[in-house]
Amino acid sequence: MARPAVADAYFEKQPEEMARIARALADRIEAVGPGLACKLAWGFPCWSGNERIVSVTCQAAHCNLQLWSGARLTSVSDRIVGTGKALRHVKLRTLADVDSEIDVILNAAIALDATDPQKVR
Repeated sequence: MARPAVADAYFEKQPEEMARIARALADRIEAVGPGLACKLAWGFPCWSGNERIVSVTCQAAHCNLQLWSGARLTSVSDRIVGTGKALRHVKLRTLADVDSEIDVILNAAIALDATDPQKVR
């Protein structure tokens, strides 16, 4: 499924370096989860399977890969941080941070959604 134009429009509004990281992350999400649907939610691109799985947000000095069931994935990688009841994130500060470990995290998040989806607000 092609990424909707509204997602690319979100990336275009970001500072150049953050937009590069965000697009690379979105490309990785779509390669690992080709059947996921992408739409804007809360103003940023979110990918869903049975429920919302991941989203990409840009901050001033990094991008976040938000994991909507991230609290259940903390054993997958120490890069998953945060204190939310369910939502956790991975901070990506450079293009090099979009690496093979991101694939591992994405695969785990997609598998969790397939086997034990949790309703997101």
